Amino acid sequence: MMVGSVSEKYRDEAKERLEIWLQHLAPTTRLRGPVVPHAPHTEPDLPLSLENALARGFKNAANRRRRHPDVCDETLAYLVKQAEKMLTCSRCWYAQLTLLHALCLWSLPDAIGRPPGPDTTERHRRGRARSASTDQVPVGGTGPPNQGADPARSVARWLSTAGTAYDTPTSAHPEHRADRLLHPFVAEAGDLVTLALETGHPERFLWIDENRAIYNVGSSPADPERYRKHNLWIAPSVGWSTLHPRAQRLVADVLLMLNLTERNGNPDEIEERLRRATKDMLPPCLTHDRSPLHPEHSVGRADGNEPGATCLPTCDFRLCPYPPKGGRTQTEMEEPFCRQQQALLHSRFRWRPPAVSRHTAPWVSIPIRELHAFWEKMANRNRGSTGQEPRVF
Repeated sequence: MMVGSVSEKYRDEAKERLEIWLQHLAPTTRLRGPVVPHAPHTEPDLPLSLENALARGFKNAANRRRRHPDVCDETLAYLVKQAEKMLTCSRCWYAQLTLLHALCLWSLPDAIGRPPGPDTTERHRRGRARSASTDQVPVGGTGPPNQGADPARSVARWLSTAGTAYDTPTSAHPEHRADRLLHPFVAEAGDLVTLALETGHPERFLWIDENRAIYNVGSSPADPERYRKHNLWIAPSVGWSTLHPRAQRLVADVLLMLNLTERNGNPDEIEERLRRATKDMLPPCLTHDRSPLHPEHSVGRADGNEPGATCLPTCDFRLCPYPPKGGRTQTEMEEPFCRQQQALLHSRFRWRPPAVSRHTAPWVSIPIRELHAFWEKMANRNRGSTGQEPRVF
């Protein structure tokens, strides 16, 4: 963000400092030299927590539209190049997801939502009729996203490079790269980024900050095709009600995972949990059985709240239980947001068999009744104690 906002006098120095941060992330050879193809390399010395923080900075910078006073074309192209470089060297799923959001926002043309002139009013009206007949969200711009590039092809290119700096020479081959297993959150974010580029409405599929996204119910404009007058793609007033249901499910489970890893503890403990969670899969407490999370536990319990205390025997993540209520969790989910997660589990068309429509995220194989009970416990965390749980001091 500093690179995009400083004056021309200090711009070169700001770029140099950013490149130094990225050098700490890039894999290096045993001789601490630049990356050499097919040479053995060591892990970068940048902690995963700082990697995630640097990715957040890229996304906040990308949220500035081209009319923003702190945006210039020179630094814009430079930041896109550095973000793509960081995506290649990223290790953590959260950094990859965040950088996908940033690259998506930078790829959106600033003409999206521009009010039509007198000569284009009839054409704009016909475009709305065509989009309504095909059940698509109208873009309302003067051209397709990313200046005519295919959104699906752009997103596929980003996904194909995510974390490839650490691939072995065999896995780096183009034939093997297509078979790489993406983290479930990153794969879902790729689909949502594609929808954001196709529709031109990133506020429906992306978010800037997970905490702000779930705290705000948010509001949407009466006419989504009207010209956006603010200088940000996703304004601070946007909340979870604006998000597509798929994005609501994703941000909920992303926040669950962040709270499990970034809970209380010293920096070394947090870094160790981040390393255990840096895999291309999710823990079974999010995919198969959420009972080990025990969201009903309070901070008054004398035991059973340490990470790994309630994990399943076959779990290698060692993150359960969920941080107790009343403690200093990273972010406490509000009751309305948890109730919305329950509502997403139930279809309006109850006469249809369950196989017709999916009510859970692709990475979840938990019965709807059990998942509903889990979100019921999450919704009740901010309420007063019911006296049902024994407190041990």
